[in-house]
Amino acid sequence: MSDDFHIRTAQSPADYEACVLLQRAVWGLADLEITSAIQLIATTYAGGLLQIAEASDGAPVGFAYAFPSLHGGIPHLHSDMLAVLARGMSLVTWTFDPLQARNANLNLRRLAAVAPEFVEDFYGITSSSLHHGLPTDRLLVKWDLGAPRVQERAQRGDPSGTVAAPALPRVNDVKWQAGWPVSSEPRLELDEPAVLLEIPPDWDVLSRAAPSVAADWHGKVRRALRAFLGRGYVAADFAPTEEGGRRRPFYVLAKS
Repeated sequence: MSDDFHIRTAQSPADYEACVLLQRAVWGLADLEITSAIQLIATTYAGGLLQIAEASDGAPVGFAYAFPSLHGGIPHLHSDMLAVLARGMSLVTWTFDPLQARNANLNLRRLAAVAPEFVEDFYGITSSSLHHGLPTDRLLVKWDLGAPRVQERAQRGDPSGTVAAPALPRVNDVKWQAGWPVSSEPRLELDEPAVLLEIPPDWDVLSRAAPSVAADWHGKVRRALRAFLGRGYVAADFAPTEEGGRRRPFYVLAKS
């Protein structure tokens, strides 16, 4: 795909219908689970945001959809995509699958957002192959554009590459068995100011090739995030490390 594209606000019925087609193509959702053109029109009219990404030939290749929210008592836009929104709001929220290391790295390390809330089975079991037939647990991300850490990250530039694993207690131990990473039971009794929670380096590959191993990971990460975020920790950062020639991605969970 060419990098020559531009982004504009959705305006016409064709724009809204294009977003419906993109949902089918990208997520493989059944029609009952797709956000309809009618809903998109109503939401954007009520103050939401829908932006279209177009290729140089005018073909729609992506979209960003956000809707007004009062979650937590602060007016903001809740988004499934990322953008700086010039609406007089400095807070953007969205959710992501905590087992997706690339998303965690983008959200918590590169954007310097934090995830203070864990939501179990946010969408329920869906028809999307991207969800691998598992409960759709999610972390709720808060990206406060005025936060010192966010502004510092913007000034210093985008961090890339791997980092050394922080010298923090580890919630779980990971060993490789039959070529796949396997997690120990999480240590839910840890009470240090900050701890590390390891996740698989490539969730989609693991879920397709070893579904029973993936299901085991899903349950253990769920128990860990439920316990730690339930008593005041937040997912404060992400550390993509390498140890022994293997990628070892870690959440940094810290007391807020």
